[in-house]
Amino acid sequence: MKCPKCGKVLDPARHGDLVCDGQVWCDGCHYYEQELLRPREFKEIEAWSALICAAFGLKPVPLEQDQDPANFRKEASVVLAEADHGQKAILLYPPGCRLTTLCHELAHIISGEDHTPKWAATFARLVAWVKARLEKNAGPPGWPGKVSVYPGPPFTQTR
Repeated sequence: MKCPKCGKVLDPARHGDLVCDGQVWCDGCHYYEQELLRPREFKEIEAWSALICAAFGLKPVPLEQDQDPANFRKEASVVLAEADHGQKAILLYPPGCRLTTLCHELAHIISGEDHTPKWAATFARLVAWVKARLEKNAGPPGWPGKVSVYPGPPFTQTR
């Protein structure tokens, strides 16, 4: 695999260096939009999961949440989530309640693989689909796709 912009060789095992968004990019050439990275409520992540699974012909994937920091805070990192390929279930930790993390884990379930080129391509396809929904502000029923970072109407400058 190579970055489509700069040609850098990409290693899916080093998935922290990848941006899977339509295609698989290096993190120097592409980035995830803020809405994909914004923390969301667990119930919203469940709703997005149901929407994604239906769109991709997948049976609903059970999601669980583990709130115990001892289980996700590691010495040198933080674990966001874990996918169980055999059980086709996902365990999310609070820092992983983001659309990119959901897509990452669903890509494991759909591809049936760990961090491989097939998994990365599936992850990129899922993110592109979610991103298109966000651009239309078409989140799951009951959940807006986008949330303003501003509490009121848009700021307008007056003289």
